[in-house]
Amino acid sequence: MSAHLTGASDGPKTAPTRPFSPGRVRRPRVAVVNDYELVVRGVAGMLAPFADRIVVTDAIVIDGAVRNGPVEVALYDTFGRPHVERRSIERLVRDPEIARVAIYSFDNTESELQEALAAGASAFLSKATPAEGLVSQLERVAAGELVTSAPGQLASATTRSDREWPGQELGLSEREAEVAVLAALGQRNADIGQTLCIGVDTVKTHLRRAFRKVGVRNRTELSVLLRDHPTFRRLAMPPDTQLAD
Repeated sequence: MSAHLTGASDGPKTAPTRPFSPGRVRRPRVAVVNDYELVVRGVAGMLAPFADRIVVTDAIVIDGAVRNGPVEVALYDTFGRPHVERRSIERLVRDPEIARVAIYSFDNTESELQEALAAGASAFLSKATPAEGLVSQLERVAAGELVTSAPGQLASATTRSDREWPGQELGLSEREAEVAVLAALGQRNADIGQTLCIGVDTVKTHLRRAFRKVGVRNRTELSVLLRDHPTFRRLAMPPDTQLAD
């Protein structure tokens, strides 16, 4: 299925049937999913002004399963994740407490989009979308519609200021923080570029800016800084990461 088939001009499409099917509901319940509490709180804070339209729950995700559910939509923020992790999506999709799974990302290349849809996701949503637009998309997903952005639309997305992410307090943009995380985890520039669907020169630019902003000279120092920083403690940093490329 091509991504353009789900655009607004094509009319509603139906997402895959799930065990728990909410139909059209008032104020659908949405659980934000990510490894970082700060990311979850940031997205929840961005959506808070729209509490009359959606409910961002305090559900807890453990090993890909939602507790304190059920929820109409699990919004899976890809921050700090290499590629779309199919197994993680499949675990969420199998959870009977989750009606739909929506991926929330900077990038939706055709391959990433198809991987997510093949895993059972019902949406692939852009981080460039303003909060009110995201709420409208989540309402459509909760009603059973398959919602995606066109391939390549997200690659030029700019960081929004109404959301929090790990590294923001260090002065890093969300994209710089993602590049820094992957570099600290030992990925080479080419690997980071492939992971985030950006060019190697763009990776280098983000890294140079990140090094300058946090006051380090190379990946080894970056790895140590992030490993010791409270908002990055979930990362399993390699102890002797060396500067590559």
